[in-house]
Amino acid sequence: MDAAREFSVTRHLDAAPDRVWRAFTDADALAAWWGPHGFAAAARLDVREGGAFEIVMRGADGVAYPIEGSYLSVEAPRLLVMEMSLENHPANWRDYLAELFTRAGGAPEELAQVRVVTRVTLTPEAGGTRLDIAQVYESEALRDAFAGMGNAEGWTQSLDKLQSALA
Repeated sequence: MDAAREFSVTRHLDAAPDRVWRAFTDADALAAWWGPHGFAAAARLDVREGGAFEIVMRGADGVAYPIEGSYLSVEAPRLLVMEMSLENHPANWRDYLAELFTRAGGAPEELAQVRVVTRVTLTPEAGGTRLDIAQVYESEALRDAFAGMGNAEGWTQSLDKLQSALA
């Protein structure tokens, strides 16, 4: 993966790797924690290499933020690699992304597709699991635009919800 285009987050979770794996690979378990505070989620998952998934986050205002994609690699219970498409997010979200992307030096025509490769790695460690999430964007400008939209805060809130769901 290209570090210049990557966002990453690491978290220790107080649960065994098989429980964390289930939280990422069972639709109901994933829906219980996915998304920042104030968002609910629903998911359909076909967890196998080449399998498809759909996660729909819904804000308190009722606006839906669909994420669709496929699994590029599945190595239970330690690795998931997913290609995520955000192309069906609401128009105002896409407009704001385009504004931040342009400010970061990207050309608007490069945003025809908004795809992110996400790698989830689970490693056993004392008292639980080390969770590493790395997202690789198509360009540094896109990574920076997502940072401006609060990507780090969103993952922090989601992982706080995950820890609570695992407790």
